[in-house]
Amino acid sequence: MRTTVLFLFALMVSLSANAFQVDDFQERYIDLVDKTFNKNEAYSTVAFVEKYFRVVGNEGFDASIYHVAKKLEKAGFVKESVAKANDRLTYRIEKRALERKTWEPVSASLKLASGQEVLNFETNRNMIAINSFSTGGEKKYEMLFVGDAKPSQYDEFDMKGKVVVGSGSARMLFQEAVVKRGALGVMAYSIPSYNQPTKHVNSISFSGIGLNEEAKSFAILLSQKAYQTIKEAASKNQNEILLNVETRIYESEELTLVAELKGSKMPEERFVFSAHVQEPGANDNASGVGVLAEVAASSARLLQANQINPERTITYLFGDEIVSTRRYVQEDKERAKGIKWGMSLDMVGEDTEKTGGTFLIEKMPDPGAIWVRGVEKHSEWGGRPLTKEQLKPHYFNDLVISVFKNIGEQKNWEVNFNPFEGGSDHVPFLQGNIPGLLLWHFTDQFYHTDGDRLDKVSKETMHNVGTGALAIALMLTENEDNLANMILLNTTTKATIRLQQEMNLSKSNIASGADKAIELDILNTWVDYYSKVFNTVLDIDPKNMEAFKKNLEESQSALATYANMLRSQLKD
Repeated sequence: MRTTVLFLFALMVSLSANAFQVDDFQERYIDLVDKTFNKNEAYSTVAFVEKYFRVVGNEGFDASIYHVAKKLEKAGFVKESVAKANDRLTYRIEKRALERKTWEPVSASLKLASGQEVLNFETNRNMIAINSFSTGGEKKYEMLFVGDAKPSQYDEFDMKGKVVVGSGSARMLFQEAVVKRGALGVMAYSIPSYNQPTKHVNSISFSGIGLNEEAKSFAILLSQKAYQTIKEAASKNQNEILLNVETRIYESEELTLVAELKGSKMPEERFVFSAHVQEPGANDNASGVGVLAEVAASSARLLQANQINPERTITYLFGDEIVSTRRYVQEDKERAKGIKWGMSLDMVGEDTEKTGGTFLIEKMPDPGAIWVRGVEKHSEWGGRPLTKEQLKPHYFNDLVISVFKNIGEQKNWEVNFNPFEGGSDHVPFLQGNIPGLLLWHFTDQFYHTDGDRLDKVSKETMHNVGTGALAIALMLTENEDNLANMILLNTTTKATIRLQQEMNLSKSNIASGADKAIELDILNTWVDYYSKVFNTVLDIDPKNMEAFKKNLEESQSALATYANMLRSQLKD
C-alpha cells in the first residue's frame, strides 16, 4: 500500500494549482439537494402510481403520466406548446399510436368445482396474465394437469377443449397448449427462487402471453399454494374448476412524458434521466417514477431560488421501459450527439429490511464484468461475461459510485455496485455509445410479485437516491471551473485503489497456482481501461483546457509509472 500512497500524493501535488477536496466539491451539491428533495412528495407519487396495473396505453399508465405532468406544472414546468423563448422549465407529452391494443385487468376468481376459492384478483392481482381475454362470466372448465411435463411430451395429452395446468413459462404453455393443440386456456406456475415461494406461498410473478385475437383465450398465473391446491385436486380426479376472468382490451396510444431544464449556455448538451412507468409494482417501478418526478420538481425549485444555473440541459423522461429511452436516443441523431450522460431509475425506493438485497449502482461495462472477482459480484439477476471489445471506459462509473458512497457514509445507508447485467433503461444509452448507468435494488424477494406494494417502499431510500441522482446531474451540468479536475482526481484515486486490489488478487492467485500470463493480462486490461477513462474527462470540455491537459498528461504519466511498479511486483 506504500506505493499507493506515494502515487496519490504525487497526483495531488500535480493538481495543486487547482487544489481542492473531491469530497468538498461533491458535498456542496449533495447538501444542496438533500435540503430540497421532498421525500413525502416522492412517496405520494408512488402511492398514486402503484394503485394501477400499468401496461403501456392502458388507463393506469396514462393516469400516471398525467399525474406526473400535473406535479411538474405545479413545480413550474410549462407546456412546450405555450412556452416562451426564455422559459427554461418545459415539458411535453408525446403521443403515438400503438401497433397493438392495450390491456388491463378488471377482476378474476378461480375456484374448485366444490366452491373452494383458490385465487381472487382482489388479493392476487397478478393472477391474470397480460393479454388474457375475458371468460364472459364465471364458467366451468375441465382442467388437465400436466405438471412438469416438457413440450416434447405434450402430444401424449388430449388438451383440446380443456384448461391445461403446468409448471414453467405461461407464454410457452399458452403457445403449446392453446395455439397448437386447441386448449381453452392455461394455468401456469413459475416463480424464481429469489422470490422465496416456499415462504411467500401466495406470491405470483406477473407475466404475459401473446395477444391472440383469434383464440381469445387466457392464462392464469398461480402461486405456489394455488398450484399445490390444483395439483392435489387433480390427484383425486377432481378436474373441474370455476373460472371468471374480466379484462379490457382496446385501441389506445402510447404516451411519453419529456420534461427539461434547459441549459443556460450549452442547451444542446444534456444529462438524461429515464424512469419507466409500466409494470404493476410499487418499487418496480412506481418508485422510479416518484423519485424522478421529485428530482425534476427539486431542480425547478433550486432554479427558481437562483441556487443553481445549469449550463447544460437536464432531461427527465417517463415512458415505456427501454422503448421510450431507445426512441429518445435514436430518433433524432442531432439530439443524440448532445446526450452526454444517461441514468436509469428503476426500483429505487426499497425498504431493504423488508425486501432484502441492497441499493446497487449497475456500472457501465468495465473489466469487472469480464473477471468477476474480488469486489465484483453479480446480482441474482445474473449476467454473462463480457469481452474486452465490449468495455465502455468512462469516468461516470467512479463518479457515481463516489457520490453515492459519500451519501451512504453520511446517512448510514448501504451502497454497493454490480458489474453490467442489462435489462433496463441504461441499455439504450450504451447502445448509442452514451455513458449510461442503472440505479436499482436487488435481490428483492418481492420482485415482480403482487407482494411489491407500497408498504415495501422507503421514503428515506427514495430521498437518498434522489439526492445522489440530482447532485450528480447538477454537478455535471452546472460545469463549474474545477469540475474536470475534480473528476480527474476522483478517477485517479479510484484507479490507484483498484489497480492495487487487482494486483493483490492476481499475486494471491499466482501463489495458488494460477497462470501468471493470465493474471498479468487482467492487470494490463485494467491499466488500459483507466488510461482510456482519463481521456474521457475531456468530454466535459474543461474551461481552462491548456492547464487541464497538462494535469491530464501528468496523471497519465504517473499512472504508467504506477502500473509498471505493480507489474514488477506481480512478476516477482
